[in-house]
Amino acid sequence: MLIYLLVLRFVHVVSSVSWAGGGFVTFLFIGPTAKDLEPEGMQFLSHMAGKRRFNMFMVINSTLTVLSGALLLWYATSGSLSSYMKTGPGLGFALGSLAGIVVYFVGMFGIGMPTGKLSQLGEEIQKSGGPPTPAQATEIQKLDKSISFYHKVDFALVAVSLILMGTARYWLF
Repeated sequence: MLIYLLVLRFVHVVSSVSWAGGGFVTFLFIGPTAKDLEPEGMQFLSHMAGKRRFNMFMVINSTLTVLSGALLLWYATSGSLSSYMKTGPGLGFALGSLAGIVVYFVGMFGIGMPTGKLSQLGEEIQKSGGPPTPAQATEIQKLDKSISFYHKVDFALVAVSLILMGTARYWLF
């Protein structure tokens, strides 16, 4: 059982650091830099998402984080979440888990899907060899606005989840 827990914790910590770190670096640095460098920034983001498979990296790490976290929470609660949540650490880990699960879905549907569409659109524009059509430019703006909103939500919820998870074991009540 010890090996099982060590492997789960290792997977959870490494994948969550990769997921949160990737999200923070993208939100704080990569996204703003790409916007500042339009239209080349669009090419960069398209390459990062499509060719370098950054989206897949985030999907794999977020999924590993959620699954390993769920298994760790199940083990810690012995299947009785309501009793566990009556303790300080139990409440902290449960709330952190809830925030993490919400972040997972925000990332998948609010960021991941529109980013995939934006990447495809960027490839189409690049293949055409010219500037985006008015319809493509409108779609880019719409997708960018949506992604920006969900990045902010994602950033805030990841921070909340990390704070809750990082402090939960010290909640003494």
